[in-house]
Amino acid sequence: MDTLNSTLSPACTKLLHEKTRRRLTFAELARHLDHDEVWTAALFYGRATPTLKDIHLLADLLNLSPETLEDDFKTAGPPQREVTVPAGTTTDPVLYPFQEAIALYGPAVRSVIVEKLGDGAVSAPNMKVRVERVSRGKTTDVKLVLESKYVPYQSW
Repeated sequence: MDTLNSTLSPACTKLLHEKTRRRLTFAELARHLDHDEVWTAALFYGRATPTLKDIHLLADLLNLSPETLEDDFKTAGPPQREVTVPAGTTTDPVLYPFQEAIALYGPAVRSVIVEKLGDGAVSAPNMKVRVERVSRGKTTDVKLVLESKYVPYQSW
């Protein structure tokens, strides 16, 4: 995460600093913004675009200047969504989006997991995966549920 944090925009650096200083969780911030906590974490890591309303709600909650925060987001440009995928990455249209999602939202998901469970690891060998069909009128979506053992890192 240090490499990621070193490339964050001033807006994201300010948001993360104030989040930490005020001991807020992404869940609390998400409720304040009326967004999902992973989307909110992605915003804090420069991977999502805030609305003006989001910026003003965050500025108010974190006691930041809304004008400065708005300028910081404008200066930063569009969210950092270019992801580098490792060599050997599949181009299969079913599998590639999962690799892309992890590359794009991985830092946000990791932050939410650490916040909720502490510093540790998710166990792939123990993972259960369910695929569900979700009908939405004329379209059909897919819902994935990943459930796994969480193993906290230990000190010795």
